[in-house]
Amino acid sequence: DQIEDAYEAYCNYWREKFYKLHKNEEELNRIFIEIYGLEDELTPDVPFEDITILKKEAKIIDGELVFDKKEIIKQFISYFVGVLFARFSLDKEGLILANLGDDIDEYLKQIPNPKFLPDDDNIVPILEREYFEDDIVNRFKEFIKKVFGKEYFSENLRFIESAVGDIRKYFNKEFYKDHIKRYKKRPIYWMITSKNGAFKALIYMHRFYPDIFARVRIKYLLELIAKIESRIESLDKRLNAADSKEKKQIEKELIKLNKELKELYEFDKVLQKYANKTFEIDLDDGVKVNYCKFKEILYPISNLCKK
Repeated sequence: DQIEDAYEAYCNYWREKFYKLHKNEEELNRIFIEIYGLEDELTPDVPFEDITILKKEAKIIDGELVFDKKEIIKQFISYFVGVLFARFSLDKEGLILANLGDDIDEYLKQIPNPKFLPDDDNIVPILEREYFEDDIVNRFKEFIKKVFGKEYFSENLRFIESAVGDIRKYFNKEFYKDHIKRYKKRPIYWMITSKNGAFKALIYMHRFYPDIFARVRIKYLLELIAKIESRIESLDKRLNAADSKEKKQIEKELIKLNKELKELYEFDKVLQKYANKTFEIDLDDGVKVNYCKFKEILYPISNLCKK
């Protein structure tokens, strides 16, 4: 299957719904005007702009309903993240894991043979380069293949990137800002992040567990530090034998990697304080109270944690 066909089917479905709703509203107006004898005072006409559905997904341009491809693809990506964290499933409608303490075992009780297996430890790295197998971009590509078939993967990824740009760049730079906006500054997925984003990982609030920060540190942050140290060492060795053009490229990469490494060392000092303890959260306290407990290591959301 091709995403472009699914997108067209989506647009056609909602276009039909939109025009039907518009027609129904005008028909209701006609009935009321007739009942109350208001023909001389009121008109049954309803401007398209007053129809309340598809406000984010479409705009009225020159009297026509025009869909916003970028917004629709972003919503699709948001759904994928929900499936990745086991909030949703390809196999069953509605919420799957939405109670604190729910884990992958609970998910597998409900869906023993899922089409797409969610993340097992509730930690998904989002990085500029691919350092981990369960990196969000790798999981997204796997999702596309699973839903739409491997044979159309290249075309499908191209279609997605024609809407949101390079997919790694989108996840790295834009996804979380979109998520904050989508959830009106009350995000259910939390971004653990170092100061300038050299380290970023998503967790799902509803699957929070007491030692999650220890796992983030050991399995991901320290592992990333080791991988970057190893890359720096390897580049240092190549430097002497390189010609002048390659030397420039290596030096440029080394400056970037050393800067990232410094940031990761600093972040490790901060994360360690959280990794050495266990924490409980209470969903009844709401997103704001819980998010602000960990504001030192989470993506800063303007005015959220102000007293």
